[in-house]
Amino acid sequence: MTVVLLVLVGLLAGVVSALCGVGGGVIVVPALLWLKGFDIKLAVGTSLAMIIPTALVGVWRKWPAGQVDLKVAAIVAAGAIVGAVAGSWLTDVLPDVWVKRTFAVVLAAVSVKLFLEG
Repeated sequence: MTVVLLVLVGLLAGVVSALCGVGGGVIVVPALLWLKGFDIKLAVGTSLAMIIPTALVGVWRKWPAGQVDLKVAAIVAAGAIVGAVAGSWLTDVLPDVWVKRTFAVVLAAVSVKLFLEG
């Protein structure tokens, strides 16, 4: 049952990722915390490991419709790579509770902004 549940979480994460352009971590991290009892740092790391195949399939599906700007993606990726190094370091040095709170604040802020923009 656990494998089936995790596959369903992955399915939902893939749909949300491709539909909204957000990382599947929005779905995967909370699911791993609640369903598997992972600590926040293990949930975040596991979520990061699933980003590459999810992103590649998303790009593969969006490319034929002209919905990918590789130049902008490369520029943003340059900053994101540096940010990922910094974020990984922060995850290692911050207490779990602060990683969870940061995740919650980011989700809440993005949710409120998107909701108010309509």
